[in-house]
Amino acid sequence: MAGPKVSDFAGSEHHVCSPTFFEIPLTLKLGARRSEILEWISTIPYTSHHRQISDGRLEGTAEWILERGEYRAWRESSVSMLLLLRGIRKSPHAQLGRVLALPARLAGAGKTYIASRVIDSFLSNPVSEKLAFFYCNRAEENRRDPECIMGTLIQQLAQTRSAKDNLLLKPVVDLYKDREERGQKKSRLSLTESQELLIQLTNIHPRTTICIDALDEVDNGIRLRLLKSLRYIVERSGGLIKIFATTRMDTDILLQFDMFPRIELQPDDNVSDINQFVETQVQSVIQEKKLLHGVVPNDLKDEICKVLRERSTGM
Repeated sequence: MAGPKVSDFAGSEHHVCSPTFFEIPLTLKLGARRSEILEWISTIPYTSHHRQISDGRLEGTAEWILERGEYRAWRESSVSMLLLLRGIRKSPHAQLGRVLALPARLAGAGKTYIASRVIDSFLSNPVSEKLAFFYCNRAEENRRDPECIMGTLIQQLAQTRSAKDNLLLKPVVDLYKDREERGQKKSRLSLTESQELLIQLTNIHPRTTICIDALDEVDNGIRLRLLKSLRYIVERSGGLIKIFATTRMDTDILLQFDMFPRIELQPDDNVSDINQFVETQVQSVIQEKKLLHGVVPNDLKDEICKVLRERSTGM
């Protein structure tokens, strides 16, 4: 599908050499109108989700993923593709979490921390590509629903880098205005509409990267629709699009993406991360007096760390 022409957009004279954007009329309250459209698309606080995970990631961990051969090939390829990061067993963080009294969501977040590192790598070096991301979570209804996930991706891709310019991509504004004129503003985007809209948006951006963590946490009965939509977008988009996704060993996900490259996590991949995690968390529970009232001799602490490391191979 050919990308849109500059002449198709209002206000395009301001963006001759970059993605073209539709400017919301000045007769409207810019902030309120822009927010109204964005909230119609999605109300999920994806930035807060990322901040929570990123802030909880130990400094220096998950760096290995950026140097992994499969990741570098995916990153540097000039062909649209999806890269799947697949865990081989339950996260060691979950096993350690029960012993070290960590919050449940963070305790089982080995692949989630890896996803957050990938996202941070793009956020710190945005260059010419557009980024959208999502953290799935089966504990929250709107974070395991395909339509909500797709809507949140659309919301990110529809915006310019700075909210201060009050610009949104025209396909999104056109769809909203159509709903508004028909009195259907409360009608949410269908998965099919989201799929086609994402293709339009990725056609506009020179390069688009989408990161989705924990596909396995999407509702079992409906996630096939999401998987097929992601594959459809990669195959049909006229722009260069890269998708990075993480999952456990769920067969349906692996089958839908069997034509794309995959990283199979092995026990040795994250040994240094596990060691650092164990040392940090054991020291923390000792300082907080959650372990033996804080009175733990060094030799016992070393033995505890050794046992935890031995029991926590793999992800």
